[in-house]
Amino acid sequence: MGLYPHLEASMPSLPVRKPADLAAVIRAAREDAGLSQVELADRLAFSRDYMIDLESAKSNLYVTRLFRTLHELGVTLTLEYGDDDVRA
Repeated sequence: MGLYPHLEASMPSLPVRKPADLAAVIRAAREDAGLSQVELADRLAFSRDYMIDLESAKSNLYVTRLFRTLHELGVTLTLEYGDDDVRA
């Protein structure tokens, strides 16, 4: 059971096996929050170009090695997201 059992039924839960899976979750969560890439980038002090790369799963050496390591060790990730205001 997770940290917020009363919300688990309504929280999207998605397996992440590759960078593209992570990118899709980030994009979906951003869109669900009603934020543009520019708005989220501004909140995080990132460039919009970084957000574009992140959401398009543009891989870098770190991300590639991270997912290779997780795969080799048999580690799977599942991301859940929901409304932070509801969980607070």
